[in-house]
Amino acid sequence: MSGADQQPLRPWIPGTRRVLATTRIFTLEEQSWDCPTDPSRSGRFAVINSPDWVNVFALTPDDQLVLVEQFRFGTGTLSIEIPGGIVDHAELPAATAARELLEETGYAGSEPVPLGAISANAAILNNRVHTYVITDAHPVGAQALDENEQIRVLKVPVEDAMVMAADGRIHHSIVVAAFTLFQRWYFDRCPH
Repeated sequence: MSGADQQPLRPWIPGTRRVLATTRIFTLEEQSWDCPTDPSRSGRFAVINSPDWVNVFALTPDDQLVLVEQFRFGTGTLSIEIPGGIVDHAELPAATAARELLEETGYAGSEPVPLGAISANAAILNNRVHTYVITDAHPVGAQALDENEQIRVLKVPVEDAMVMAADGRIHHSIVVAAFTLFQRWYFDRCPH
């Protein structure tokens, strides 16, 4: 049976929610969901309740991207990424983009331009990742890192950074996905 022959899907109906664990950055919950077309598929599912996140492409006047390298505890490895972080309560994602860029790298630039938002992992996470570009990025001060952060700032030509995202040197999935949004903006704005 092809997808065209099937009935359209309908959103499932949320039921009770129970907190299983609370951490500094997210809450693990169990949520019941009722399938409106086939009750036998209904069940309880794990959901990570997290604030939204941002990623920011900081583009320098000489066409380089400001990247960060840091140790990631999930993989136990060093990771090269674009700056980013958690959207604070009552903070707009664009403000978070500018703040995280400054805190992680000491760079600032133009007003953040939104490139789009994606689901971090729709299977288990309920948040969105907002991606921005800041042009005319230049150093304006020192890093202001969180207590457990250690970040090395890198400047890489845009084309080289795109290759790094394609060949696995940049391997954080949300950052790799953000490169799709950035490439569309970059090539529309700066045909090469």
